[in-house]
Amino acid sequence: MDAARGDTTSPHPLADDLPPWPQDPPAAAATAERAALEDEAAALEEQLATLAADASPALRAAVDALLDLQERRERAADRQVRDRLETLARVNAELATLRRLPSAEAMIAAAPRTACAACGFDRAVLYRVRGQELYAEAFHVEGDPEAAARLLRYSREHPAVLATQALETEMVRRRRPMAVEQAVGNPRVFADLAAAYDTHSYVAAPIMPEGRVIGFLHADHRLKPRKVDEFDRDALWAFAEGFGYAVERARLADRLRDQGRELRHLLRRTEAVVAEYLDAEVELGSEDAAGTGATRVTAALLPAADESGLPESLSKREREVLALLGGGASNAQIAARLFISEETAKSHVKRILRKLGAANRVEAATIWLKAQPGR
Repeated sequence: MDAARGDTTSPHPLADDLPPWPQDPPAAAATAERAALEDEAAALEEQLATLAADASPALRAAVDALLDLQERRERAADRQVRDRLETLARVNAELATLRRLPSAEAMIAAAPRTACAACGFDRAVLYRVRGQELYAEAFHVEGDPEAAARLLRYSREHPAVLATQALETEMVRRRRPMAVEQAVGNPRVFADLAAAYDTHSYVAAPIMPEGRVIGFLHADHRLKPRKVDEFDRDALWAFAEGFGYAVERARLADRLRDQGRELRHLLRRTEAVVAEYLDAEVELGSEDAAGTGATRVTAALLPAADESGLPESLSKREREVLALLGGGASNAQIAARLFISEETAKSHVKRILRKLGAANRVEAATIWLKAQPGR
């Protein structure tokens, strides 16, 4: 094998299933096509130059102008490609900034501003689909936060309805963005909002992280001013798609954090109840004479309560609750001690206060303490 030339006489066993590498491997189809076109153009230019040598000066000038025009068209196409790539890079950077925000709500509030920064728009608004309405969540006007606040208030006071003929309804159905070059007088545009915004040309893109449209981004170049084009549509579409996935992820993270807090709270309460029962005295006693003589374990969880001095209307359970209340127990502690819900404990306390004629828990506890022997 000649390592310098890359010739292979004994391929590695792992490469047995691969096709052989040719001596002159072809280029990519697009690269080959471009090279062929360039060769063809060069040959044609040479032919034109030869033919124009004996032609009139006017014809030679026209040929030179044509060649110059072609070069300028190629440069313009290259600039357009670069602009698109730069815009997509900004979209990616702004979405990364959004993903670093602490919550989905913060991302929603910042979305119109970052859409303008990424795609070069002057204004942008984020709508949430609420039933058959578009509810404005956030608005951005470049360099004019007061105007953004006014337009946001107006949008919320006059939500757009997703009627059958509306362009946004079609976008919901087709799951595609749109560029509206002429908004004024367009029967499929939300005329009230277009008049309030003084919108003449805009792009709109649906937000649909799970295939279901949950909102829209609208944007325009009103302050420049200029019409929108297909490139604006595609740029906003790329931003809206990335934003939808970012919000979906943030919502999931928010739910996980909320569930984590609830779980930690539940664990703390469980630990407190377990510790309370572990500290309680345990009494070992035998069955009564009529029983089987089996041993039982009774947790002495309730303080001893004297029956004298308390209203006869108090039930046995209410007396147990009052005894715990007199010991300073909270509703949660009473519920844990008696194996009842906290709402049931609250109900018992209310009835006890009414029967005792006590104004509050402290007064009820005082009545219980005074009823104890030696008081």
